[in-house]
Amino acid sequence: METPPLTLDRLKLLAAAETLRLDAIGREGLADLLAQGLIQKDQRPLQASLEGRYEALQETHRQIVEAKGCADRLQRRLAPKSRLAGLFPMGAPAGPRPDDPDAVQLVDLLELLKLQVRGVKGSQDVLPNLERILDYLQVEGRECLDRLATTDREIDQAQKQAAPGTQVEGEGYFRLTAAGEAALPEAPVMELLDASLQTAFGSSLRGGSYAHFKEDPSGLLSFLVDRMAAGDRPSAVVSEYEDLLEAFDRVPTLADLQPLRAKIAFLVRLLRASRDEPKRAYLWCNRERLNAATHRMRAVLPPTVAASGWRLPYAADLFLVDGGRSDDEEQAEQRIRLFEAVHRIQTELLQDIRIRDGQFFRLALVLAHGARVRNFAPGILMDRFVRQGLEAVMEAAQTAPYDLGDRGTSLIFGTHLAHAAGFTKARLQGPLQAFAAIHARFRGDDSPTRVSVQVLLHAFATLDRLERLGAPMPLEDYAVLFERIRKRLRHHKAASRAFSTAQIKAGDEAALAANLSALVCFRGLSLPPKSLYHADVGLAGLYEERLPGRPPLLGSPFGTLMLI
Repeated sequence: METPPLTLDRLKLLAAAETLRLDAIGREGLADLLAQGLIQKDQRPLQASLEGRYEALQETHRQIVEAKGCADRLQRRLAPKSRLAGLFPMGAPAGPRPDDPDAVQLVDLLELLKLQVRGVKGSQDVLPNLERILDYLQVEGRECLDRLATTDREIDQAQKQAAPGTQVEGEGYFRLTAAGEAALPEAPVMELLDASLQTAFGSSLRGGSYAHFKEDPSGLLSFLVDRMAAGDRPSAVVSEYEDLLEAFDRVPTLADLQPLRAKIAFLVRLLRASRDEPKRAYLWCNRERLNAATHRMRAVLPPTVAASGWRLPYAADLFLVDGGRSDDEEQAEQRIRLFEAVHRIQTELLQDIRIRDGQFFRLALVLAHGARVRNFAPGILMDRFVRQGLEAVMEAAQTAPYDLGDRGTSLIFGTHLAHAAGFTKARLQGPLQAFAAIHARFRGDDSPTRVSVQVLLHAFATLDRLERLGAPMPLEDYAVLFERIRKRLRHHKAASRAFSTAQIKAGDEAALAANLSALVCFRGLSLPPKSLYHADVGLAGLYEERLPGRPPLLGSPFGTLMLI
């Protein structure tokens, strides 16, 4: 039985938020969700008990601090006061009386704290035993802080173990039932994620890919879920990856490749580029072929990039994307000549701009492939295209929502928007306005979810591709979908373990949420006749099957144009 649209909208809102105002869905809406068995009340007695204990400890600590204040004031008044730096004899201390307000309050606080200090029965006993009282308060204060820290950790653990519920203000906690989770549009994709997590992290027979999944869970889980969505079995995909990894580990050039994420990126690129003929990936299992590919690029590869492991993914980005073949010498020569021509013009135009070597090289790759897919060869037309493209990039870079840290990062940001405008300044206004709306929704002061600019650019690419296909999606629908999936990832036991290792980088979890959201948006998409394929910026789109209904994927393994 299908869930009514209004009920489904209420369910989506509740599933996306950690805390929700009652007026957002209404008391009747909450009752309707309960009546249909889509949600259930979540009592959480352990968490409530821990929170009550935490509040009581906070009050105890406040009373200890207040008692210390009384004791400190009494101690200062008991201390003798010097007169004119010792020129006159020390004065006798004024001394507080036994019925001093601080002494009376201190006794009251000791009773509230249930502290029994030897020799202290009333306010008249405070002054003779002041040092002992301060010692008691010091010890009690430390113990109270220790108990606060322990309780805070227990609350955090209880929240992680609890189901991903939502606190409806004034009504308590509610969480989705199995029927409620199945009613959401992302349910099939989340089932694929569960299977991929089990395959990658749950097997007792862990192969060579296990360390790779721990290093980059976002990229490899996205790759695995995407292949499963296309009908592949997860175990078959992992076996295919491990077989290729084992073959390349016999080649010293790749076996010693660092960092590990560069190695992962190269392997995933090969698998995506040779999906129709898997054996073609093994043509690169040859030291001479690998060295020849990087040797061709030596003239244009910056020394810092040439010395890092990223030289091989960049070689794949130049020679393998969009149907490139590793055994076609003529094609490889054409591509390197085109890249050299673009690189020369870009060097001339950006010579006064400080930009990192890797960013400069990635920007040149994007422009070179942009010229290639437009059938430009080195010459006047290509020169004009590159110059106009860089003008559009620099114009779009000026609209960065805030300081991105350096000029190079701003230029890469501008490249995303310039690509959507066809590298034409006159068509920039639409992409600029679309991104500004996304930024306002996700990074505004009242937004519940704040994500990186890289993830916002992926959201822009997803919505832009849907619009070009004639199936536009409202921004708010996408935002709520992203928030639901990200919340599920935070509370998912297996996913939270995958994203809690030392290798994880900032934004990895959000990147996986963005990729899963894109898969949901394109799942079962009904496209108009004769729909065209639209590649996103960077090289990721050139590794995809040229099918109109494919979602864009975010991450360095896919060739996404990364800001850093």
